[in-house]
Amino acid sequence: MVEAIADRLKTAESVTDLRFCHDELVRELRRWLAVKHIEQLAEEVADVHEAVLRRVFFLAEQETVKRSVGIRPPAWCWYVMGSIGRREPTVWTDQDHGILFTCAREEEPACYEFIRHAAAIGAKMLHEVGYPYCSGYVMATNRRWAQSTSDWERQLSSYLGSGWPNDLRFLYIAMDMRPLYGDAELAEARRRTLFAEVADRPPLLARMGEQVQFPPVPLGWFGNVQAVRWGPHSGAIHMKQSGYVQITNALKWLACLARVPAVTTLERQRALKEAGILPAALSMDVQEALSVYYSIRLKYSTEAEDGRDYVLWQTLNRTEQKQLKQAMRTAKRLQRLVARRVVGMHE
Repeated sequence: MVEAIADRLKTAESVTDLRFCHDELVRELRRWLAVKHIEQLAEEVADVHEAVLRRVFFLAEQETVKRSVGIRPPAWCWYVMGSIGRREPTVWTDQDHGILFTCAREEEPACYEFIRHAAAIGAKMLHEVGYPYCSGYVMATNRRWAQSTSDWERQLSSYLGSGWPNDLRFLYIAMDMRPLYGDAELAEARRRTLFAEVADRPPLLARMGEQVQFPPVPLGWFGNVQAVRWGPHSGAIHMKQSGYVQITNALKWLACLARVPAVTTLERQRALKEAGILPAALSMDVQEALSVYYSIRLKYSTEAEDGRDYVLWQTLNRTEQKQLKQAMRTAKRLQRLVARRVVGMHE
């Protein structure tokens, strides 16, 4: 079925066609959950999302060329970040993308005009297809995430030098950048550079390690899950903040420490195990925890588009509750590992 959806995406010419394919993913996923292993399912869901995004980026480029807006850069790349960058999206995922390009210095203003127009079309199309705008504005319509490589390098240098909390957040987000459309090496090279530059600055790396301890995993000393107490999501847990984000950020930090510029969470986990940074037993527990977080998020994301990151604790069956508690314990163990490494850097 994934192949059938992907084939239709190759010839989609309108937002309506693309939206139909995205909605079909939701319908089919409910059936796939009952018959497929989660690892296989995760790969297929990511493949469909990527096919949608590539088609949108292609149509946005074609429309910009058709309207003769600016100058198309001789080399440019539309890249993705966040859960799609790490190849672990659920059915409903928002937009996390940016653009890098190179061109002659005298053509840069016209190339920026082309890029901004294409970004606006692409973001609007994605929204209409079913990908909400990023609440943090991590999109190519934001100048921070759509730049010439020379401007990107100047921006990166300023963030590496300051180390303010918002700058650290930018660095963590950028570590997930993965090329999806265009000249892949533009994004690949910048990600490799980012990992190396952070690793070469121990004080900055230490501050980033301290950030891994937040937010705290919502699991009490006696194994009690601390669900949301007030508001519309009372009694629910936020699936991303319940240990998943803590694990992904910890693995990013450890990957910087080990100078491993891998892009997906599982690639980082395997590389860190091979490098001896992650003990074998903890590495296995991390892999299992990631599978638990993904399977629960994927299962319940098919039921509601709004508030999709929240799941009522009582909605989970006993096996899922037990698995999630164990995953939370693993997240806390990984946070402690990073904390010990940070302390060692200060000694």
